[in-house]
Amino acid sequence: MNSLPANNPDWLVKKIIKMGGTISFYDFMNFALNDPINGYYGSGKAELGVRGDFVTSPALSDDFAFLVGKQIEDWLIQFKNSFLSNQKLAVIEFGAGDGSFMSGLIKYFLENNKNFLEGVSFVIIEPNEGMVEKQKNKLEEFLNLGIDILWKGLDEVEENNINGIVLANEVLDALPVERITFAKGKLIRQAVSIDKKSHKLFFDKMPITRELEKSFELAKSELGITIPPADALEGWTTEWHVDNSKWLEAIYGKINNGILLIIDYAKEAKKYYNSKNSDGTIVSYENQKMKNNVLDSPGNCDLTSHVCIETLINDAENLGFNTDGITKQGEALLALGLAERLYGIQKEFKEDLSNALLRREALLRLVDPVCLGDFKWFVFKKFNEKKMNINSTCLR
Repeated sequence: MNSLPANNPDWLVKKIIKMGGTISFYDFMNFALNDPINGYYGSGKAELGVRGDFVTSPALSDDFAFLVGKQIEDWLIQFKNSFLSNQKLAVIEFGAGDGSFMSGLIKYFLENNKNFLEGVSFVIIEPNEGMVEKQKNKLEEFLNLGIDILWKGLDEVEENNINGIVLANEVLDALPVERITFAKGKLIRQAVSIDKKSHKLFFDKMPITRELEKSFELAKSELGITIPPADALEGWTTEWHVDNSKWLEAIYGKINNGILLIIDYAKEAKKYYNSKNSDGTIVSYENQKMKNNVLDSPGNCDLTSHVCIETLINDAENLGFNTDGITKQGEALLALGLAERLYGIQKEFKEDLSNALLRREALLRLVDPVCLGDFKWFVFKKFNEKKMNINSTCLR
């Protein structure tokens, strides 16, 4: 990773100086993304879509939400046909970005199963207040139609209260991570320091905590993951996802009977934590460009890292979730009818070749392994009242 010093805004300089001149990479990432006044998400300055800093699947095309909507509708019907027939069900999105995903889902129901909306509540759990205004603007037309859309903090949801679906699309990749480096035969915790004269940031180091040591020991005993790998060279660095289990635990406690669908960048442990992957996966995005110098322009760009597949599943199952399955996004969308959707576009825009090609390109990017098609879909389930056999079309 490019460790050249980076110029930084006064707000972050003041924070770091106040904390002694050095902070952990975890704290740096948390400030850069979630500071309520200056953070990329916390302040609401995040710009998604083809004209923004980066493209998400929902921002790229409503077709994504349409195809996911087919799966959500099917899951909700299965709930209704079993033991939840008299209960209002919920579709909950955690970290809803600019609201594009939720907007597309509601459009799906309005066009394909309007009556079903009477038995469904749509809830957004948004930890960054700066994004709420964008989401409300995006969803204003549906609010005006009287559709049941609510914004809540996770702490406002009662324990064992959710019956329905919880969605997290590109959420875990933006949770702050620790960065761990192998130097002089031992592990250190990557830190970020400030040069008090130039006010430029640079990578530094601080001791590994006992909590991190315990998590490495647990990963080795339960999953065979060794940090660092046996053949790691000097300077080998990786991310360690300390907040995934905390996030999953918070969600698990709120679900009574439901499914958790996580869609995100993810790597297998053998590819993530090997000696050849010597600098982890963390990058930043600004103006549709990926940057390796993640210290540059904090608060004005996205920071993201891949999730480890095995540790995520292990964290979920240790809490009590059952893993229904995992699949690549390309395969999931094809199972949900992407090919038919492509054919429908050809018929719908028969006289408008330009629009047809744009829609077709957007759809293909959703399944292209080089673009978004290699995202992983994790389907977890939790049922308190009785065992239930859920069929998931996306996993076929």
